[in-house]
Parts: sequence; C-alpha cells; structure tokens
Amino acid sequence: MLRAGGMDSVRVRVLVEPVDPDRVVVRSAPSVMRRFWGRGISAMTLPNRIFIDPAVMASRSGPASLLVHELIHVRQWEELGVIRFVWRYLSTYLAGRLKGQGHRAAYLAIPLEVEARAAARLMG
Repeated sequence: MLRAGGMDSVRVRVLVEPVDPDRVVVRSAPSVMRRFWGRGISAMTLPNRIFIDPAVMASRSGPASLLVHELIHVRQWEELGVIRFVWRYLSTYLAGRLKGQGHRAAYLAIPLEVEARAAARLMG
C-alpha cells in the first residue's frame, strides 16, 4: 500500500523505527468493528494490527497516508505498552472532554493522534 500510494518506504521505515512495516498485519475492518467507529474514522490500530475501512483500502489515494498514520500508532503501542498507551490515549481524551471540548476537538487534541497526523503529513 505504501508503494502504491507513492510513499518512500525507506523514509517510512525510518519514521516508524523500530517497527518493521512488513511485519504489521493490515486487514480490512470487519463490519462489526466499523459499527462502533464514530463518523470520520477510517482505521483502527491495535498493538500489531491495523484495521482499515474496506472503502478506503479500495481507493487509490487514501490508504498510503492513512497507513503511515496507523504505523505511528503501532510504534506508540510498542513504545508505551498496552496499559500506558490506553491510559495516555483515554486520559487525554477525557481531560479534553472535561475541559468542555466536544468529541472531535478532544480526539484531535490527543497527543498520540497529533503525532500520527504530523507524520502522515510529513510523508504525504
């Protein structure tokens, strides 16, 4: 998907190091999983698995940049471990909500998401 999207796989590998993108499982997200996703969600990363909306996987332009974003999350899972990743992700989201931010603003302000979006922009 990276090559098909015109991404420089060497640059991506450096960006997500020590994660090996070839060892990350990328799958089409099953419908049961997508039912729980909010609007605008195209993918979800669990420790070493990336689930992408089938419509996005089928498009020619979207998957590569999204894959870089999700590979950053794989690296974050690896660096932080499951408990710290989930704690950091949820606690910063909930802190935003408690400060009065709406769902979207709180989500966009999560530092783990900020980092992943910045990496995808850098590569895109």
